[in-house]
Amino acid sequence: MTIPAFFWRYLRRYAGWGLAASVGILLFATATAGVVALIKPIFGEVLLAGERVPGALGGLVNAPEAPPQAEQEAGFLAELKRRFNVAHQIDRSYESVKRRLGIDHNEVVYFVPLLFLIVFILRSLADFLSGYAFQHIGLGVTTDIRNDLYRSILEQSSRFHADHPSGELVARVVNDVALMQNAVSNRLLDLFQQSITLVFLLALLLSTHFRLAVFALVVAPLLIYPIVRFGKGMRRTSHRSQERMADLASLMTEGVRGHRVVKAFGMEEFELARFRQATGRHLRVNLWAQMLANASGPVVESLAVIGAAGLLIYAGNAIRAGQLSAPELIQFLTTLLMMYDPIRKLNKVNLVLQEAMAAAQRVSRLQEIPNDIREVAEPREIAKVRERVTYEKVSFFYSEDRPVLHDVDLSIRAGEIVALVGPSGAGKSTMVNLLPRFFDPTGGRVAIDGVDIRELSLKGLRSLIGVVTQDTLLFNDSIRANIAYGRSDLSLERVREAAAAAYADEFIMDLPKGYDTVIGESGLRLSGGQRQRLAIARALLKNAPILILDEATSHLDTQSEALVQKALYNLMQGRTTLVIAHRLSTVTKADRIVVMEAGRILEEGTHAELIARGGAYKKLFELQFRV
Repeated sequence: MTIPAFFWRYLRRYAGWGLAASVGILLFATATAGVVALIKPIFGEVLLAGERVPGALGGLVNAPEAPPQAEQEAGFLAELKRRFNVAHQIDRSYESVKRRLGIDHNEVVYFVPLLFLIVFILRSLADFLSGYAFQHIGLGVTTDIRNDLYRSILEQSSRFHADHPSGELVARVVNDVALMQNAVSNRLLDLFQQSITLVFLLALLLSTHFRLAVFALVVAPLLIYPIVRFGKGMRRTSHRSQERMADLASLMTEGVRGHRVVKAFGMEEFELARFRQATGRHLRVNLWAQMLANASGPVVESLAVIGAAGLLIYAGNAIRAGQLSAPELIQFLTTLLMMYDPIRKLNKVNLVLQEAMAAAQRVSRLQEIPNDIREVAEPREIAKVRERVTYEKVSFFYSEDRPVLHDVDLSIRAGEIVALVGPSGAGKSTMVNLLPRFFDPTGGRVAIDGVDIRELSLKGLRSLIGVVTQDTLLFNDSIRANIAYGRSDLSLERVREAAAAAYADEFIMDLPKGYDTVIGESGLRLSGGQRQRLAIARALLKNAPILILDEATSHLDTQSEALVQKALYNLMQGRTTLVIAHRLSTVTKADRIVVMEAGRILEEGTHAELIARGGAYKKLFELQFRV
């Protein structure tokens, strides 16, 4: 998707505010030209009494009236100037208003300042209208983009999250969208408002004194070239800067999450060195970007001053030749100076828009990454497991050179507890991750009661499955909110019932605020066993017919493990359960144990059957419990 199409998809939702912004922009440009046009009567009728104008040394001299240039010339250029003589049309309108209101020579001293005040207030109101409308559009659009981006990240498969570090994703959602917000809310307004204002002022400038205006605008090509050059450099630099920021976010996320490992290995200086290298790269890119940004202003301003010196020479000769009056010159110079502000803002617009375009490109590419977990148009529904869960000739590859599972066949009866054991890398976690469709198999299928799980909706499928993993994810919220997780309608009594079944109610009630206690990020204020029992309570409350236990007791001490095992026993009752465990003592009571190695099933049976068989399971068991 092109960047304009990407933005248009969101901008069209705010068409009403876009219309309000357009009205404000046109009013602002018109009022700005009106403010400048009133400079001439302010000096000519209010301050300098009409024909008497300041001389070179400040004294008053008479300026001869020069006929309009367009009347002295013939041909196409003269006709064009007559038709588009904005200054002449404004003068005529001004004189017409004075005649209708009956303003005489004495009253004009009050009339012109009052008219100037009214036009300026109108300009301020128009500026407010256009500014607020664009802020509403910008904030709304970027909020929509951020929400859609986060939704697309949440809906992606585990394969996507394995390929994209969390720090990079956070940088896209936070930093890149913030850049777009600044561009749409502020700089896009400047792009339209200042461009139209510049056109109005340019028309007024050309019609005030055509030749002098042409001379003044000779420097325009000299201004455009550095603006374009700086813009291209800023776009490239901004892209590199955001990439370095994503690296920083990724490194910091790893360091904060893995702070215990860092401290345990005494690697604080090592991690700090890595972070310093990343911040150094980010600093160099940002300094280059700031050099470009800060150099653009002085270069453009220096060229403008050179042009202004030449303009003053030309204007001085025009006044001495009687081709220009002092009020006209003052209006001309005021118009020219007021044109500088739009040009300056448009220069900044270019730089910011280049940054925003680079950010939008990165966000758009992230959103366009296809989700390899797809839902069927008309999904089937299953309320519970009536017969069995089956893996039929299932194969899985992360990539062609990383095979994980090879033609695995496994049937799990409804209500049966099946334990998967084997060395690391045997494919156990991949097996259980295929069931809730965190991944899809490369070959074969996973079915519930004979129905391929790809024929079910993701929401319907995952409502059938409860998961308790070794890395318990708890949120920085109250214990009650963590157990109920997203279900604010549940009463405290039901939450306590689940906690009691998970042997968690007692320690929860000993906390200062009980179920309202906030447990900190990832539940770090609790012990490992306590966190695990909260996760089990959460799974109990979900009451799903299928249960996945992935190393649920691997991080616990013996005492905590005993309590968690009791809680797990309550959780597994009446549920079809898949258990992964390295501690073989935790799976000896399973209905069936499946031994895996290198992505294949080597053997299966009860604990007693496998020990009697004397195969791979017995070797693992003896190795683990050898004294």
